[in-house]
Parts: sequence; structure tokens; C-alpha cells
Amino acid sequence: MIATDLDGTLLDRGRLSERNRKALIAARERGARIVAVTARAPRGVHRDPGLAASIDAAICCNGAIHYDFATQATDFRHPIPPTTAREIQRRLREAIPGAIFAIETGEGQIAQSRQFSEHVVLHDPWTFVDPAADLFDGVDAVAVLTVRAPGLDGPSLVERAQGIEAPGVRMWHWGSYPEIEYSAHAATKGTALAAWCAERGIGPESVAAFGDMPTDASMLAWAGRSYAVADAHPEAAAAATHRTASCAEDGVAQAIESILVELDAPPREGA
Repeated sequence: MIATDLDGTLLDRGRLSERNRKALIAARERGARIVAVTARAPRGVHRDPGLAASIDAAICCNGAIHYDFATQATDFRHPIPPTTAREIQRRLREAIPGAIFAIETGEGQIAQSRQFSEHVVLHDPWTFVDPAADLFDGVDAVAVLTVRAPGLDGPSLVERAQGIEAPGVRMWHWGSYPEIEYSAHAATKGTALAAWCAERGIGPESVAAFGDMPTDASMLAWAGRSYAVADAHPEAAAAATHRTASCAEDGVAQAIESILVELDAPPREGA
């Protein structure tokens, strides 16, 4: 099977290239299952017609939610209880004055600023509330808690947040991108992918995985064969067994094409 991150790995600025699409289809025709393993919520995957026609399932919100395309079923595996998310928000406000927050509920996003929605595709519906309002009012479970702060980039946010005790949750970052995220401690791409595969009798030796960011590292480390794209974050590159070309150069397609050639090659004499 093939497991791939989306944005920055398979999708270049949100676009599925024709070469990547054809590579996924070719792999499926050879019997491979294709799973997107992404920070996106299910609606950010199933509403993209190119993706919907090319993959079998999606592990969303960095492992919190599973989505099956055939049945359109959503399985919320690892939520953050609102009481926990509210306490993490309180601690972050003390450590990062001016911090603003958004949450993904699995069905929509609730945010304290419209800047969270800028340059983000297929993630609506959005609900915007006043920064002084209770972000968690009426919310049963949280998939992701997102944090930004005016004037701080990604590394600065990470530095400010690292000293905060945050039981039950895990912090994610995106390199220089000016936000950090929290999800349930059990919600990692590697753990979620391993569970998805185990339920179907698939071992890591049968999995090729692709990624570019620290959130992908656990998945890349678990898969029997894994590829970091050329411009990947160092944490992702260190976890992968292989490198491939950049997202803009259709690195996923290049690797899949090579894998299919290997499968078609006659066995070596004596092998």
C-alpha cells in the first residue's frame, strides 16, 4: 500500500498534478491501496474530486480521524476532551500574551480570527468568534487546537510553548509556518497508520510512505519504505529511508513509478 501526506508532499499548493494522479491510479490498478495521511479534516479530502477518485481512505487531523471513501464513514478515534483543550488554552495564554486560537471539531472550524482561514482551501465551514468568547461552548470533542500569535513565527511559538506542561496532548509544528497545533497524545500519523494497516492485515514491510514535515516523521519511521521529498523538514528527512524529488517536481509520482518498475522487473538469477 501507499500512504502519503498531502500538502507539500502530494499536493503542490493544493493541486494534484496529472503525473501524481496517474501514478496513484497505476498503483491502484496493480492492487495497491492508497491512503492519504494528512492534517486536513475529512471534508478537506473528500471534497477534492481529484483526490476522491485516486485514494481509498484518509487518516485525517494527524491521526485523530479515519475516513473511508467507499462508505463515507467518519471514525473519530482520538479526540481531545474540551476540558483538556480549555486548560491548554489557559496555559498558552499565560505563556504567550496575545495568542489567538482555533479548533477543528471534525465537522468545522471555530476560530478567533479570520487569519486562520487565509490561503486554506476546502476547510470550511468556519465559525468566527470574539477572542474573549468561549471557543469551546457547545463543542463535544476537539480534533486539533491551533495557536497563533501576532509577530511570532513558528520557531518562536514552539520556544514559548515548550515550557508548558500539556498532559494528554502532543504539540506539532510546521517549521517556519507561524502556528503550532495540539492533538491528543495518541493521535500521530505513525500510530494511526499502523492501526489502520493492522486492521487489514498489512505489515510495515508492505507500505511505502511519503512526507515532508515533522508530523510525518512517525509515519516515515514506521513504514518499511519511506520517502521524504527533496525540500522536506530535517525531522522528516531523518526518519525516511529514501529521498525523492520535491513536491513541485512530482516526487511522489517519480518514486511510485520506480517502485512499479521494480515490481515488473524479472527476479535476479540466484535471488
